[in-house]
Amino acid sequence: MKEEPFKNQNKINALVERYEKMLQGEFQCFFDSYEFEDIVEYYIDNGQLGEAMTSMDIASEQYPYTANFLIKKAQILTILERLKEAETNLELAQVLEPSNVDLHIAKGSILSKQKKHHKALKLFHTAQTLSDEPIEILPFIAFEHQCLGQFQDAIKYLSEFLFEEPEDDIALFNIAYCYERLDAYKDAIKFFYNLVDKAPYNEINWYQLGLFYNKSKDYNRAVWALDYALLIDECFTAGYHEKARSLTQLGEPKEAIKTYLLTFPFEEPTGYTYLKIGLCYKDLASFKQAIRYFTKSCHQDPQLSEAWLETGLCYDALGATEEALHHINKALNLSPNDLEYLYIQTGIYKKIELYAEADLGYQKLIELGCDSPAIWLEYANLIFSLNEIEDSINLLKQGLKQNKNHIDLLFNLGAYSFLAGELTNAKKYLQKANSLDPIAINLLYESMPQLENNEDFKQLLK
Repeated sequence: MKEEPFKNQNKINALVERYEKMLQGEFQCFFDSYEFEDIVEYYIDNGQLGEAMTSMDIASEQYPYTANFLIKKAQILTILERLKEAETNLELAQVLEPSNVDLHIAKGSILSKQKKHHKALKLFHTAQTLSDEPIEILPFIAFEHQCLGQFQDAIKYLSEFLFEEPEDDIALFNIAYCYERLDAYKDAIKFFYNLVDKAPYNEINWYQLGLFYNKSKDYNRAVWALDYALLIDECFTAGYHEKARSLTQLGEPKEAIKTYLLTFPFEEPTGYTYLKIGLCYKDLASFKQAIRYFTKSCHQDPQLSEAWLETGLCYDALGATEEALHHINKALNLSPNDLEYLYIQTGIYKKIELYAEADLGYQKLIELGCDSPAIWLEYANLIFSLNEIEDSINLLKQGLKQNKNHIDLLFNLGAYSFLAGELTNAKKYLQKANSLDPIAINLLYESMPQLENNEDFKQLLK
């Protein structure tokens, strides 16, 4: 009968305590070789690599002809990136026990660290042929294929391994990564859907299933899968975050807020969590509540530019433009080349009639490579409103070079040319636009209503 994990852990804790008392000089003590292996595994699992190395040195003194201790020592040295020393220990171990499975795994791990993945694969396949439990070598083989970008091969080996070990967290995350790199969301859903049958009480399986449903935009099924993950482990905060994301996509910001708040007893809220809650309140047009959470986000993570930007947008929605501009400027200071931030700032400048600042904003957007038709239209409109009609025409011509035959650019260019008295050019642009989409003229009339009943203008459309 298999020993219960907590009883086994108690035995190991007692073993380590006895070993540490010996080190402190309280008494001399003999340890079997398998006990030394348990001791070193305990220290490695707890990240105490120095203590692990010391235990292997003592073990090697007591058991100088045991290859396992040299291999364990090499594994620790590999973790510490002391690869030459690790190789020396493995050479000694190979003399003692050339067919040791762990020897080949350790040598393969060094080659993997050295990015010699094809050579590492050969050693891992050799280890597989020597092992009594070849299934245990599959994650090593899969990882080398993953490093080589051979994600389909990695999935093949990880699938085989997870069929036998469906609760191995590292293998689960690795296979999910491979499916994601291949954009194979449907295949991933099929795999994890089958896997939850084998391990129905493993929250990671349900979580990964929910993740891939989200990536496939099947948000209702994502919520279903994530609810199972949270039933299994109510402290599983990643599940709450992913579920809240699904609910947001489903247009249920109130439920998303409740779900985010459920993480608070289990983890310290991050600036990003506060930001997400604020965005939900913004979706509900509860701008004051949104500002409250965006402010918390800024305090928690002052470098989170999106929180500063969203605070500004909410202040703008409330009509507090000065306060809005302050926060948007702060966001831009943190992300000076973010085109979206710069566009929003420029729009605010234009709105409050700071035309010189808006002019500079549009110039910078164009310098940074923003060639959206909306930028050229808005910039030209700004310049036109300042009675610089020739400059506005030139801007639209530049925009048209970047966006060939764009309907709105053509219609606006025709309108400005008409108002500038350039009737030949006006006719050319208007007739071109009208032939492409005659209905789009209505957008022009919305921005320039004085032209709608102008018969001279209408004649140019024919």
